[in-house]
Amino acid sequence: MPNKSRRAWLKKAAWSGLGLTGLAASCSPAEEKKQAAEGFYFAHLTDMHVRRKRKGHEGYAACVAHINALQPAPELVLMGGDMAFDGNYTPKEEFIDQLQLVKGISDDLQMPYYACIGNHDSLGLNPRRKVEIEDPDIGKGLFLATFGLDRSYYSFDHKGWHFVVLDALLEVEAEHGPSQTHAFGEEQLDWLRFDLGRNPRPTVISTHIGPFCNIGQYLADPKLPAMNHMVVQDGLAFRQICERHQVRAVLQGHSHIPEEYRFNGIWYITSPAVSASWWSGNWKGYGTGFTLLHAKESGELSWETRYYDWEPQLEPEDTLERERTADRTAFEKEQERLKQEESHAQR
Repeated sequence: MPNKSRRAWLKKAAWSGLGLTGLAASCSPAEEKKQAAEGFYFAHLTDMHVRRKRKGHEGYAACVAHINALQPAPELVLMGGDMAFDGNYTPKEEFIDQLQLVKGISDDLQMPYYACIGNHDSLGLNPRRKVEIEDPDIGKGLFLATFGLDRSYYSFDHKGWHFVVLDALLEVEAEHGPSQTHAFGEEQLDWLRFDLGRNPRPTVISTHIGPFCNIGQYLADPKLPAMNHMVVQDGLAFRQICERHQVRAVLQGHSHIPEEYRFNGIWYITSPAVSASWWSGNWKGYGTGFTLLHAKESGELSWETRYYDWEPQLEPEDTLERERTADRTAFEKEQERLKQEESHAQR
């Protein structure tokens, strides 16, 4: 499904004299076959939360520059949602500015990218909304228009691989008005099963919220229910569709915590957040990062977590974030002290 993000890249490539037909013509059939066997790289960027505060837009620009400098260069970028900072409890004008910022910076990528919607990328689907319930822009329309999408889920092919971008936010009507729940919904899942059935290629799926997140385990919180706000509510139906077909991996975001989980032959990979802890540092324990993946003609997929340099630019009012950062720093120092103590203990 074409979108403005890809069309903009194609147009930019043509302006540079690097049209896709020209690239293909420069390779012999033998070279093309060799390149296909060796595979290609692609990146997964999620949770950018772009905003002007904390200079989040400059941080994202640094990430884009880092991606553009990678060698070998990624051939495409899958986005993972929460591209704007927030549309749920942010004034409409500010949210529109965030969307325009993230779109403009993403357009600087030197390869096509594919936008994915997250729970913060809709307008006003929350009781804390800053717009009237009657506002015609409530919902996903502003995001879709910004990125030139006809709908919020779609698929495409690249060098023998199939890619699917999903929407994990189902619009519902709540007591407070328009809202969203973490689910794909029957209509989208029905589309997915036939899309995968028609495309018998190794497949990678990108969704902001996935079926697995072990937050209860890594927080050691026995009271946290397994089906919480960190996973989709129809994950079982989703998994069963994926397991019937040729899905190699599901790429996720939302938690800002890198995680890998393999179940029934499929990898569920949560990438670190491009914004780390919403551009306020790494007090969650993980810095500004992304996932770099390598896909081969054989169907083999490998990946690694990558980080890029960005110094947090806190606002004067970010007292809580400073406290959390100080707590994290103290924790890391204590961990290092304990490590040294244990390493030098007499046997």
